[in-house]
Amino acid sequence: MNNNSRNLSKNSSKLQSFNLNKDVISGSHFDDYNLAAYTEDIEKKGLKETWNDLCEYILTSKNIVDFLSIKNLGELYEIGLAIQNKTSKKKSGQYYTPDDVALVMSQWLYSAKGENVCDVGCGTGNLILTYLNLIGFENARKLISNGNLYLYDLDEIALKICKTSISFIYGLDIADKIHDIHCDFLNKNIHLPLNSKTISNPPYAKIEEISDSWIKTQTLEDTKEFYSCFMEKIFIESDSAVIITPFSFISSKKFYHLRKLMCDLGTGFIVAFDNVPGNIFCGRKHGIFNTNTANSVRAAISVFNKSDKEKGYRVTPLIRFKNIERKNVLNHTRLEMMLNPEIQTINNQNSAFRKIEPHMTSLYNSWVEKSNFLLKDLIKNDENNLPIDMPNTCRYFTTASSKKLSRGGSITIHAKNLETYYFIYCFINSSFAYWWWRIYDGGITYPLSLLKAMPMPFNLLTVEDKEFFKNTALEMINNESKYIIKKANAGVIQENIKFPDSYRKNINDKILEILGLEPDEDIFNFVHANHFIF
Repeated sequence: MNNNSRNLSKNSSKLQSFNLNKDVISGSHFDDYNLAAYTEDIEKKGLKETWNDLCEYILTSKNIVDFLSIKNLGELYEIGLAIQNKTSKKKSGQYYTPDDVALVMSQWLYSAKGENVCDVGCGTGNLILTYLNLIGFENARKLISNGNLYLYDLDEIALKICKTSISFIYGLDIADKIHDIHCDFLNKNIHLPLNSKTISNPPYAKIEEISDSWIKTQTLEDTKEFYSCFMEKIFIESDSAVIITPFSFISSKKFYHLRKLMCDLGTGFIVAFDNVPGNIFCGRKHGIFNTNTANSVRAAISVFNKSDKEKGYRVTPLIRFKNIERKNVLNHTRLEMMLNPEIQTINNQNSAFRKIEPHMTSLYNSWVEKSNFLLKDLIKNDENNLPIDMPNTCRYFTTASSKKLSRGGSITIHAKNLETYYFIYCFINSSFAYWWWRIYDGGITYPLSLLKAMPMPFNLLTVEDKEFFKNTALEMINNESKYIIKKANAGVIQENIKFPDSYRKNINDKILEILGLEPDEDIFNFVHANHFIF
């Protein structure tokens, strides 16, 4: 290692230099290699030995079959994992970074500060290969030759594939300059080099057992998540970083100390993606393997720069897009334009990052500042009193009903009196309740605690306003049965209500008026859209 590197523990090792065994790769075994032959090799020799042979073949062969081209190696390795153990990928929390996402991340890393480039949890190397390609062949060779490239992974085979790919493209003559560190990254004796910038897609998996070799941080104790602990260590030890993770750290209570640490250490921005209907990790169903890669991870890309002076982050709203829009949306310039200009810092008064559309900031501020009540102030624990039911899963809006419907999950609250009942019923059927969830959550379910914390401008209502909400609520309640929709979910019929959009629009306009704002029928378009709106 060069003199910029911190010490490595005994629990880590740099993979051995390539000792090419031409006897292994001689003959025609790999000349017409295909998926059937690959499967047979794994079943006979195991995954590790198969890949030892494949890596040697790739580095010494002049004419490699398309099946073993560098662009296919990561996907081929995942298929190997599935052949060997169908649950290994899920247990290890490994998620492939698609090419378009890797390019966006690499573009942000390119302008970040740091001499040493680190890929933490590099896997088979799609992130770092994309970055090296971005900076150009000569610059990549110079980076490697100077000993400024660091790769970290617990998966020895994936790490070897990553090094093989880099060596194949940029030259076997400089392969020994690559710092390929096989290790448990959370080990307290494993460190990033000084003056580093880090790119990472860390493992997304629960921590079942805390190792004695780890530093017991508050983030570790609070979250028990690998990805958040990786983030914490990267933020502490890097000068800058670009990391893709689930977005749950943005506002979930258990990640508070991670958020505060991010702000204490510096500044940057966070781009948050919804996965309805397009998932940030989708996009791998094409090509020679046609693998199924669907999952329900909502993702965020965090761009971090360590700073003693600047603190806080700009955050996008939840970005939702259709697959046909993917190329247009996943553009680093376009995504930066989605950032809210407000710089948010985390402290006791502001415990979570808010995902707010830039054009809606003034509306949010008016709503929060002018509301003297929270929903919890307008309800009471009385199962026999004025029930309002809403589904606890949200797609594109929230709905309230006067009775419990036949569905798998719902939230039932009880109003204190008729005035609050009519107001709450309408408010949940407005855009505001749904928007509140997207600002502070946006995952799979609507937490009851978040719903109870929603600001309610009940203090601003005039007699005429109360009459409006009463009449609107009664009309909707009388028509609930007319708008019930039924859908089969896993063979079970689920009921919901889909009121005409005109109800939501009228309620929105009334709430805007109450908050002292002009009616705007387009203001919530981005919030409810099933596609990208710029």
